[in-house]
Amino acid sequence: MRRPRLEYAHVTRLLNEHRALAMLVGLFSVLAVSAPNFLSLHNVTTILKASSLNGITAIGFTLILILGQLDLSIGAVVMLSGMLAVGLQPQLGWAGSMAVALAAGAAIGLVNGFLVVKARINSFIVTLGAMIIVTGLMHLYSGGGSKFVDDFRFADWLETPVAPLLSPMFIITFALVLLASFLLHCTPHGRALYLVGGNPEAAWLAGLNRDRYLMAGFVLCSLMAAAGGALFAASLSSMTSAAVLGTRTLMTVLAAVIIGGTVMTGGKGSVLKSYVAVLMLTTLFNGIGCYGLGFEVQIFVNGLILALVVLYEAYAIHQHDLLKGQRPDLLREVEHGTVFEGNTVPEPDTGVSDMDRKDRFPLVCATLVAIVAIVAITAMYFRYTTVRVQVVSTEGGATTAAARGPDVFALRGTDGQPYLLPNPEPPVIPERPEDPSALPETDKGHWWDIEYAGWKVDKEPMPVSPGDGPRGKRVVLLKAGDHPYWTAYVRGFTVIANAYEMNIKIFNGNWNMDLQAQQTDQAINERPDMIIFAPVDATACTPLLRRIHAAGIPCITSNTIPCDAAMKYCIAWTGPDDWGQFRMLARHFADALDKRGGYAIVRHMPGSSCFFSRTFAPITELLEYAPEMEMLAMDTANLEAEATMQLVSAWITRFGERLNGLVLAGDGFSMTGALEAIRDAGRNDIVIVAAGNSKTGMDSVKAGDALAISYQSAEGDGALAVHSAARWFNGETLDPVTYLPKHIITREDVDEFMPAQW
Repeated sequence: MRRPRLEYAHVTRLLNEHRALAMLVGLFSVLAVSAPNFLSLHNVTTILKASSLNGITAIGFTLILILGQLDLSIGAVVMLSGMLAVGLQPQLGWAGSMAVALAAGAAIGLVNGFLVVKARINSFIVTLGAMIIVTGLMHLYSGGGSKFVDDFRFADWLETPVAPLLSPMFIITFALVLLASFLLHCTPHGRALYLVGGNPEAAWLAGLNRDRYLMAGFVLCSLMAAAGGALFAASLSSMTSAAVLGTRTLMTVLAAVIIGGTVMTGGKGSVLKSYVAVLMLTTLFNGIGCYGLGFEVQIFVNGLILALVVLYEAYAIHQHDLLKGQRPDLLREVEHGTVFEGNTVPEPDTGVSDMDRKDRFPLVCATLVAIVAIVAITAMYFRYTTVRVQVVSTEGGATTAAARGPDVFALRGTDGQPYLLPNPEPPVIPERPEDPSALPETDKGHWWDIEYAGWKVDKEPMPVSPGDGPRGKRVVLLKAGDHPYWTAYVRGFTVIANAYEMNIKIFNGNWNMDLQAQQTDQAINERPDMIIFAPVDATACTPLLRRIHAAGIPCITSNTIPCDAAMKYCIAWTGPDDWGQFRMLARHFADALDKRGGYAIVRHMPGSSCFFSRTFAPITELLEYAPEMEMLAMDTANLEAEATMQLVSAWITRFGERLNGLVLAGDGFSMTGALEAIRDAGRNDIVIVAAGNSKTGMDSVKAGDALAISYQSAEGDGALAVHSAARWFNGETLDPVTYLPKHIITREDVDEFMPAQW
C-alpha cells in the first residue's frame, strides 16, 4: 500500500531535480516535428554554438548564487572584456588581448568581492553600481562605437566543426562546464561552497573562512563572464557597444540558472543543470525563430517558463515547511517497511495528507506539459495567423488590399507619399582623403569612410542573378530590432513583397548582436533566395555578412549602412542618407538663426551609426556653412524623454542666453523631453530641429514648437530594400548604394506628410 506513494514521490523528485533536461527534451521533440528547418545538422550546430556565451557566463553566476549572493555586473563585464579582446588584438595578438580581458574581468570581481566582504555592502547594490561603471568604461574605451579586426582566422577556427556538431567553441564551453562541475562536486573546496551559501553559521563552526569563499566566488563569476565575452567577440572578430547585449546576457543567464534549479537563497545549484537550461532557452529561441515569429514571442514564452518554475519552487518550499519538525528518516523507514517488520504500523501524522503527496507528481507533469503545449500552441497560432496589410491607393485615396500589380511606383504609404521613386539621383561623391583618420573630427574628410561607405569598395565575387524575376522567391529579412519605425518599415517591406509575389520571413534581432548572429545562422540554414540584412551594428555585422556570402546566398543590406569591410560581402545597400539629411537640416537650422549663436546636440544611442552621423554631419556642415555658430555641448540621453529633459535643463542653466538652438538625434522621446525642459525654463527662443517624422515630431512642427525635421520614410525604407531585391532577380545591375529621397519637413508642408507613419 505504501509503494505507489513512494514511486510518485521518487518520480516527482527526479522530474523536479532534472526539470531543465525534461524541458529541453520536450521542447526539442515538439520543435523537431513542427518547426520548419529546425531538425538539421547545421541548425543543431547553431544551437550548440549559440549557447556558448550564456553557457560560460552561467558557470560563474551559478557559483555566486550558490554562495547566496548576486552579481548584476556580468552583462557589463561581457561587453567590456569582448571590447578589450578585439580592441587590443592588433597590438597583443589574440592570446595577449584575451589574457588582458580575463584579467580585467577578474579585477572587477575582486573589487565587487572586496566591497561585499570587507565593506559589508549588499551584493545587489555593489554589483548594480559596478554594472553602471563598467558599462561607462566600455563606452569610454570604444568611443561609443564598435571594435573590429579583419583577421578572421581565429574566428573561423572557433566555428569550424572538428566533427559533426562539435565546433571548438562548443568543446571549450562544455569542457569549462564539466571542469566547474567536477570542482564543485568532487573537491572539498567545491563542497564547502554549498555549506558557506546554505548555512553560514555551520560553515563558521566548521572552520571555513567565509570571506575567502565569497571573494573567490565574485572573482570566478566575473572571470567566467569575461571568458564568455572574450570568446564571443573572438568568434565574431568584432564587438558592439550596444548595451542591450549585456542586459540580454544578464536576463538570459539569470533565467537559465533559476530554471536549472539553483536557488537565490544559496546552498543549492548545479553548473551542469544551468548549462542544460541555457541549451533549453537557446533551443526555444531558435525554434520560435524557425516559425518566423518576433522576439516578443520569445520574451513571452521565456517569461512564462520562468514564472511556472518559480511558482513550482514556491509550492515545493511550502510543502517542505509543512514537514518541518518531523522525522523524515523515520518516515522513509516506515514507507520502506523496515520498522517493526511483520507488524501493522499506524499511519504517521506528518501534517501532509495522501492527497498532498500524490498531487506533487501530477503538478510537475502538468507544469512540464503546459510549458511544451503553450510553446507549441503559441508558435502554431502565430505561424498560421496572417496579417492583412493595407495600403493607400493613388486613386481617390481608397483603401485596398496589398497590391498585386506590377506598378509598384503607384503604391503610397500611410502618409500618402509614394513608397518608391523611379531613378533616384546618385549623389556627388568627393575624393577620399589620403588618410581620413589623421584629420580632425570637425573635418568632413575625417568621416569619409563612414559617410560614403560602400561606394568605392572592391566587392568579393557576387552570386549571379537567376534573371527569372521575383515571383515565388523566398526572402528572409534580418531586421535590427523592435521600434515603431521598424513596424512601419515591415509594413512597406510587406506591401512591395506582396506586389512582387515573394514569400518573406522576418527575424527580429532586438538590437542584440548575439541574437542577430544566431539568426544569421538560422537564415543560412533555410537557404532562401535572398537575405535582406538590416544590421544591429555597422561594424560588427562584417563577419555575419561574410558568413552569408560564404554560403553563396545573395544579400542586400538595408537601413544602417555597414562599413567598407562589410560592404565587400553584399550586393548593395539601400536606406536613408543620414549624413546628407543632417547636412540639409543643419543649413536650414543655421538660416533660422542667421548663421550665428550657440547650439547643442542631443546625440543618438552609443553603438549606432546615427550616434556619429547625427552628431558630426551638423558639426562639420555648420563649421563651413555658418562658421560664426558655436557648438556648446553634445551628449547622449539614450533617446529617453526624462534623461533628455534633465540634459537640456542643465544646458539651459549652464549656458543661459548663449544657447540658441538644439539639434536632436530623434524627434520622439527626445523631442518630448527637450520641449518640457524649454517650457520649464520659459525659453521660447530656442530653435529645435530633429531627425525623424514621427507623430511627435510632426505635431511639434505643426504647433510651431520645432522648426523642422528630416523626412525619413520608414515604409519607403523597407519598400526600397525589397524592390532592389526584385530588380536583382530580374537581372538588373544594382548601384552599390541607393538612398531614399531627402526632404526637410517644415510648418509650410507638414500637412502633406500626415498622418505619420509611426
